[in-house]
Amino acid sequence: REIFKRITPPVVVKPNFGSRSRHTTIHINTETDLIRAYRVAKQLSPWVVIEEELVGPVYRATVIDGQVAAVMRRDPACVVGDGSHTVLQLIAAANKNPKRNGPIFHEMAIDDEAKTELAHQRLTPESVPGKNVRVLLGQKVGRGSGGTTADVTDNVHPDNIELFKKVGVTIRDSVVGLDCIFSDIRKSWKDQERCGIIECNSMPFVDLHHFPFEGQARDVAGMLWDSVIRSMSKSDKN
Repeated sequence: REIFKRITPPVVVKPNFGSRSRHTTIHINTETDLIRAYRVAKQLSPWVVIEEELVGPVYRATVIDGQVAAVMRRDPACVVGDGSHTVLQLIAAANKNPKRNGPIFHEMAIDDEAKTELAHQRLTPESVPGKNVRVLLGQKVGRGSGGTTADVTDNVHPDNIELFKKVGVTIRDSVVGLDCIFSDIRKSWKDQERCGIIECNSMPFVDLHHFPFEGQARDVAGMLWDSVIRSMSKSDKN
């Protein structure tokens, strides 16, 4: 409760170590919701993280040997309104995209989590969103839950590139996948509120960059092998 009062809601509550978001609760604005979320996280971990909920899309920046190899926007299952079709109809139309036939990307569905997320946006499956209104069906960005990806490497603000490089150097890992949230990756992190890095992955899924739902594929696996070869060459010389 003391932490909750010190930071600005909404907040996120999650276990200290991961369960692929299964024990994470978002959109917490009251102490009642905080206590409920705390108990859910405690089912998995003796330590619970309480932090401000950042605003904007989730991005994955893969850093190899201190250099940014690629940056991907990871979108949760969502549809964009046209002012005439319901959420259910928009989902049905989006699911006709052949890329959603698997094995990489999957169809979207209305489940309990989607209904909760829609309610947070004051919508139902039968609502008709306005034109160009983005409607989220959840917060999980995994491809198995209907999420998609888009390569944004060429659009990242230079300040954000430098931030990613600094993190790679600071944690002293040859490869790291940075999960971060920005309202707009094209703008400097210095000019955005409630943005930041939420996780560092030491074994990132580099295939995310090879098979984007939108945008250019990036040969991150090739860059990783180049790093391995350089490291082996240095070892041979020594």
